[in-house]
Amino acid sequence: MPRHRDDSAHRARLSEAVFLTLAESGPGGLTLRAVAARAGCTTGLVLHTFPDKRALLLHARDVLHERTRARAEALEADAPDAATALRAVTTGALALDAERLAEARAWVAFLAAALGDPVLRAKHVTNSRAFVERLTRLLREATGAPAPDREARAAALAASVEGITALAVGDPEFWSPERQRAALETVLDSALAA
Repeated sequence: MPRHRDDSAHRARLSEAVFLTLAESGPGGLTLRAVAARAGCTTGLVLHTFPDKRALLLHARDVLHERTRARAEALEADAPDAATALRAVTTGALALDAERLAEARAWVAFLAAALGDPVLRAKHVTNSRAFVERLTRLLREATGAPAPDREARAAALAASVEGITALAVGDPEFWSPERQRAALETVLDSALAA
């Protein structure tokens, strides 16, 4: 009797292996062989799902975007008002624990790979702009600030979140969760000011 592979379980295992390999080793360490080793399978099985390194990177970015989007939506849904949601969503994007530090490392690795690849760059731009759009909407709901001011505040807030997160990837000892939160609070207070 032929064996039937569970494609969804196989893809989930490979997805996690791609994401963790990228977070741990960066784009230079993301190879079909490394993903296969982490997933406990052969490179042939990896090639069945991902034809090349670009496909691995694109998939890792999709996994990261889905994780962060789902977290942001849950945090926003649980907040009693837009200002609280803005604080929760931006704080939720920081590298405050091991899981989010791995996500931040994967994000930095993807950004580095995207610098030389227009397809990867387009994916990065789309997802980064979606974050700014979410912040802009929350600022509109929280402050009622005029559009140009609200958009400038959202851009500054997104740049701060991504900058703090990137700094935490490079120096997690200095950029402790407390220091990350304190830096973000300074920017949030300014963004939410009337």
